[in-house]
Amino acid sequence: MMKQKGFTLVELVMVIAVIAIISAVASSRFADTSSFTSLGARDQLIAASQTAQKRALAFVDAANPVTLTVSQSGGLWQFNIVQGGTPIISQSADRAGASLRVGGSLMTDGGSVTLNFDENAETGANTEFNFSSQVNHRLCISASGFAYRGACQS
Repeated sequence: MMKQKGFTLVELVMVIAVIAIISAVASSRFADTSSFTSLGARDQLIAASQTAQKRALAFVDAANPVTLTVSQSGGLWQFNIVQGGTPIISQSADRAGASLRVGGSLMTDGGSVTLNFDENAETGANTEFNFSSQVNHRLCISASGFAYRGACQS
């Protein structure tokens, strides 16, 4: 008796059904890039705050604290690090229709928030950022100056 090789009709239909489900879910993610944009902006702000914290520890100057300013203008968010009036780093992230809430308040065009990192790299208070589009991407810069994903812990 000769053995047949290949797939059964049931197996082929199941593979097609699984591919259809995966493509339906994945295509919605690719259609709207704002969720990726807000995620990238959150991660950029984490990196900027870590840079500001390291700068404050490496170049201790109580008279000239390191400041991190987050501002919104047009279609961009701007992350600027300054020490003693000298710009250290300036980065921008595309908004792509996403919004930003700082401490629960919606940031509007022309709005900004500034965090001061003292000689111990501390900010003095927790500040929560929420980048949102279809999904919320939260970030907390704690009173100790440490930035982490998620809501601020009390």
